[in-house]
This record gives sequence, structure tokens and C-alpha cells, in this order.
Amino acid sequence: MRLVQARWYHHGRIAPIRLIVIHDMEMPEKPDTAEACARMFATTGREASAHACVDSNSIVRCVRDQDTAWAAPGGNADGLQLEMAGYARQTREEWLDAYGKAMLGRAAHQVAAWSRAYKIPVRKLTRAELRAGGRGITSHADISAVYRRSDHTDPGNAFPWDVLLQLVRDELGGDGGGSDDVDAPAWKRPLSWPPTTKGDDVRAWQRQMRKRGWDLVVDGWYSGADEDVCRAYQKEKGLPETGVVDERTWRSAWTAPIT
Repeated sequence: MRLVQARWYHHGRIAPIRLIVIHDMEMPEKPDTAEACARMFATTGREASAHACVDSNSIVRCVRDQDTAWAAPGGNADGLQLEMAGYARQTREEWLDAYGKAMLGRAAHQVAAWSRAYKIPVRKLTRAELRAGGRGITSHADISAVYRRSDHTDPGNAFPWDVLLQLVRDELGGDGGGSDDVDAPAWKRPLSWPPTTKGDDVRAWQRQMRKRGWDLVVDGWYSGADEDVCRAYQKEKGLPETGVVDERTWRSAWTAPIT
């Protein structure tokens, strides 16, 4: 992950990390919004920063985990701050358009990495749990409501928490002893999805291809990026290059030697 060091932050921490705080940037959904937000944090006269900025195709680091970003007063000392492109006013449908799905997948990858590194449960804290010192994932809006040191409402009432949390759980499947234990013999099951649908089998395929080193977002949607990876994998294994995960391709993903 590229580092564009923010101007405003504290060196070190005064409390152990217990929170992942989700923000929106109040910036448009563009391919370079993460970079634009990072440049803003690097140059602004406003005392603000975040640990990472994410858009549909990249994540940019702004503050190292061991340092304290200035993003959500009350949740800075013990929080990791993630900024996402978009606006708090967005509808659920707008968060889940093609851009949003790609961004949520990348955000989930970062949240999963933090969750794994700092033993943070993949759960959205209630305000009572946040106030009581619980460990988990929260929003700037909830930080504002609980600690009353800011008035931000991001990422908005329509933010798709259910989708983000499921994507994070999918990312963690191999380490958490959960879904991957179930999916380990997945190659023995008959293929039950065409390449334009979504669901658990798509997630299983995406997780397995990531284990093989392919750069895929585990989001449960079989997209053009998945089709490109499928074709490349089929070429690597001497299979017909269709871009369709047929039975031979599916079984190969679990049984072929990793080279």
C-alpha cells in the first residue's frame, strides 16, 4: 500500500487499538478519489487525517497504524480510521452500484487485515457497546453521538453495513476457521451457479483463487474481473479459455498443484 503521509497526526498511541471507524470522504466516486483525499490530508491546514483512504481501485495509507490519526474525536486514541469515497447522503442503491461494490470489496480487505492484526471482532457496535468500551467496528456518526466532540453523520443512514461486514467475514474465512472449513471440500459439490450470478459459491471460488495468488475481491459477485482471472487461470492450467467456471475449472481450483 502506497504511503502519502498526512500532515496532522500524533506519533504513537496512548491506548490499545479497539475500534475500526468507517467514514466517508464527502468526495465524488472517481477512480482517483483515494489519492485525492490522501493529498488533501498531506497538505491541508485543517487538522484532520485518517489511516487509509479507499476508492474503487486502490487503498492509500495516510497514517501508520501505530500512530494516531485525527479523524473522529473520542475515537482517535484507540481507533483505526478508514475513509471511503462517497457522501453520507447516498442511498443504499448508490452505495451498491458497480463503483460501490468494488470499493466495498477493497475496504473489506483492509478492515479484515486490521481485524486479524488487532483481534477486533467483525461486528457493528451499538452505541451502548461503544460507550462501554467494546471492541468492534463503528461509524463516525456513532462516535459523534456517544462522545459529543464532533457533529459528523458519516457514512450515513443508508450505508450497507450488512454487505461490508459479510465481505470482511469472507476475507477472514481462511484464518477464522469458519467458512473456509466448510468450503475446503467445495470442489466435490456440483457447480450450481452460472458466471453472471452471485452467492456463496462465487465467494468460495474467489477465496480459493486468492489463495492461489490471483488478485480478486471476495464479494460474491462474478464480474468482468473474475472472468479475466478465470481465463488466465484456464490458460495456465491448459483448460479451454472460456472465462466460465465450468466443472473442470472449478475442480482444478482445489486440486491442481499451486505453482
